[in-house]
Amino acid sequence: MASGRPVLLHRDKELEVVDDVLAGLSAGRPAVLVIQGTRGIGKTRLLHAALARRPGGVVLSARGHADESSFAFGIVRQLFDPMMSGSGRADLGAPAAVLDGGVHAPAMTAVPYDGSAPGVPATLLDDLYRATRSLTAGQPLIIAVDDLNHADPQSAQWCSYIARRLDGLPIAMILTCDANDRDAGETIRDILTLPYARSLRPSALCRNCAATLVGSALGAPVDDEIVSACHRLTKGNPLLLLETAARLAAADVLPERSELPRVQRIGAIALSETVLEWLGGRYPSLLTLLQSLAVIAPYAGLETAAMLAGYGAVAAEEAGQALAGAGLLEGSPPQRFTHDLVQSTILARMDPRARDELHRRAASLLHRLGSPPQRSARHLLSASPTGDPWAVSVLREAAREAVSENAWEDATRYLHRALATAKGRTVLQVTAELGAVEVHLDIPACLRHFRTVTALADDGERAESLAPFATTLLTLNSPEAASAFCDIARGLDDDPDGRLPDRREVLLRLSSQALLTGQSYGSRAAMRHLGAGTSAGAQDYLATAALSGAARGKHRERTLALARRCLDGGGPIPPTLVIALLWAGRLDEAAYWSEQVAADARAHASMTGQALAVTLLSDVAYRRGELRASLAHAREAILFARGSHALGLHAAAVSCAARVLLERDELDVAHALFDEVAAREPVHPFLHGALLEAQGRVSIARGDVREGLRALLEAGRQLLSAGVVNPACGGWRGQAALAYMRLGQRVTARRLAEEELELARAWGVPYGIGRALSTMSTTAEGDRRLDLLTEALTVLDGPEGGVERLRAMVRMGIALQAAGDARRAHDTLSEAYALADGRGAVRLAALAERNLAGAGGRPRVGHPGGPSPLTAGEIRVTDLVLRGMSNLQVATELSISKRTVDTHLARIYRKLGIHTRAELAETIKRLRERPTGTGRLPGREE
Repeated sequence: MASGRPVLLHRDKELEVVDDVLAGLSAGRPAVLVIQGTRGIGKTRLLHAALARRPGGVVLSARGHADESSFAFGIVRQLFDPMMSGSGRADLGAPAAVLDGGVHAPAMTAVPYDGSAPGVPATLLDDLYRATRSLTAGQPLIIAVDDLNHADPQSAQWCSYIARRLDGLPIAMILTCDANDRDAGETIRDILTLPYARSLRPSALCRNCAATLVGSALGAPVDDEIVSACHRLTKGNPLLLLETAARLAAADVLPERSELPRVQRIGAIALSETVLEWLGGRYPSLLTLLQSLAVIAPYAGLETAAMLAGYGAVAAEEAGQALAGAGLLEGSPPQRFTHDLVQSTILARMDPRARDELHRRAASLLHRLGSPPQRSARHLLSASPTGDPWAVSVLREAAREAVSENAWEDATRYLHRALATAKGRTVLQVTAELGAVEVHLDIPACLRHFRTVTALADDGERAESLAPFATTLLTLNSPEAASAFCDIARGLDDDPDGRLPDRREVLLRLSSQALLTGQSYGSRAAMRHLGAGTSAGAQDYLATAALSGAARGKHRERTLALARRCLDGGGPIPPTLVIALLWAGRLDEAAYWSEQVAADARAHASMTGQALAVTLLSDVAYRRGELRASLAHAREAILFARGSHALGLHAAAVSCAARVLLERDELDVAHALFDEVAAREPVHPFLHGALLEAQGRVSIARGDVREGLRALLEAGRQLLSAGVVNPACGGWRGQAALAYMRLGQRVTARRLAEEELELARAWGVPYGIGRALSTMSTTAEGDRRLDLLTEALTVLDGPEGGVERLRAMVRMGIALQAAGDARRAHDTLSEAYALADGRGAVRLAALAERNLAGAGGRPRVGHPGGPSPLTAGEIRVTDLVLRGMSNLQVATELSISKRTVDTHLARIYRKLGIHTRAELAETIKRLRERPTGTGRLPGREE
């Protein structure tokens, strides 16, 4: 290539055609070369390269522009302007006066063309042709017109006229044209039928060329993934590649793979903004279609966008192809954006008012087309409220659709917008629907809607208006709501037959919530309309009735019969049924159905529902003695309860966690948990009672017996106020009896223990009876004590005995030791220690170990000054520390806090008389090497 010629990438084949055309021109052969392509593909650069390679001669050049396409002979004037002075003017003759705007030819003056003027007179075309031919005397002539698609009609006609008359003349016409421009299509088609016409369509740059171009802009070799991203976004369009590379350089993007996210973002924005500038100036109709698609995508395609923009099907298809060629759309047919940022850039550049109006029109169109309600609703959310009744209706339908998909947050957004524009009694309905959704996400928000409905509803419509709120999730977390349900249910028993069948579900739901508070309001009416028990309301009522019966501790068989009827309903299992089964001693069934309830809550993505379900899992695991699983579930339940601000369920989860932490001897951690739920609004009495019981037990374990006793007695008061008498539901009596024993009040302790045992026997559940017998033994002496513990161990035999069986075993070992039966005491305490240690019941293991030493057992650890036993929990911490774990790693391994590990280590160091980890390793090694009976620490099997 000659010096000074521009270097073009990926244009070798195109330049061969150019050279062939120019060679023919030197030989006196005419040619017309038409260069077609999309915007930015390099048509102009190829034209300039052709002119730079010409062998000599005269060049007439012009460039069309959209702003000048309305001026007659604009292109022709540009071509001949250089010839309009000096000797060239005389050569043009009469046409010179015309092109100069003279008065001799007013039809050719440079005035705006309105589309109605007649074509150029043949005589004038002939005069211009002759003037053009005169320029070829002794030299070739090149007529170069860039962007012919922007030519005015007269100039386009002149080009076609001249092109057909080049035979025998050394003239080459080089024309560039936008391949997607329909206005210039007919002229180009006519020209390309000529025998000496040739067409060039420059292809997109290849990936290697893109690497060269981007690398040149960034000043360094570029990572392959960066090159691929740029090439994919721009589809090899040279101008878009240049723009993208320039923006990358301006943003100081490094040519490294780690910069790929930035490259994709900058590239997509560059593509969008550049193409939008093209469309805005030349093709406003395409821009309108693109904006319509940006508004409705990705939930609707180009066809719907065309309807929104007022396009016909054919026009939409052609426009889609043009936009795909520009790199903004892809797919077949093209109807999705090449990158998400393309869509966001288009939306950001729109006038806010126009975008708002387009969203409203889109919502209306989609609604008329029968699209899913949520698609219309999304547009209504994006537009300013209008108050149209149809919009409120669509938003409510969308919310119901979202609820069916468990998309609670989406449903909340739709109903908030509907509530903002609703009028009249619709406000009441929408508020109730919103509250029914918020109960899964935000209990305080649900309560605010509950109060609004209560204030707006008339007496006659209050039951149906509050029915959406009638759920266990709200009743357990709000005494206010529970009280309102009871007030409504109070009048249901007096409702005459035949009046409520059409409101059967309303009645059953409200009555079940009244039962949950310990009241039986509405029960007679509910039983009349209970039917087969196959509806959700019926199952809810049956489960709550079973729970209510279990709480009272009477008629266990009737409770189980109600539970069976509920299970036969076939629908989702109410959480209250799991509690009823657990209290009724059906631990295996409760475990199975608790898993089903948890799976259902997870599937429904209800944060409040999961808080309740996982708390049930924790309770079941505790009853089975699975302390690690129980604590893990309780901690998960705390997170869910915090998320939905469910104070009652938060208290329940804390209660479950605290009693496990108590068994693990993590008293400080347990005590700290209570701070989260202290001084809060009141919650359901049962949950409050469970919390107070846990607080009382922890306080007593920490040495504050009187404070613990006060909490236990208040727990009993709360539970009795809710109708919870059954000791299977709460062990406050037994715990209070133990506290009274520590205070030396044996008579009071025995009275409470006897009361708990009597109630437990009346209910007939082995777990409750065994626990009561074990507690009763602490108030007895001698053979009576042994008899009670023997019966307790018999009743608690099996996996359902859980931690209570271990507690009874330790008490039996201590009792046998006191009775002088050292061998049986040793065997019982050894077994209790092994079981408790295996289950993580650290306090029981430590108690068994201490008494085992007194019964002639081997101490777990000692030091030269005599035995100084470590607890089972301290031994586990020691073993992990000796493995090289940090305190944080030990905490993670044992599912405890780092602070607890720190406390354990401090106690271990104090007991062993050491100060560092190195000393710990040496001391433990020395102790393990000692013979049995001299304070040797047994090795542990890993």
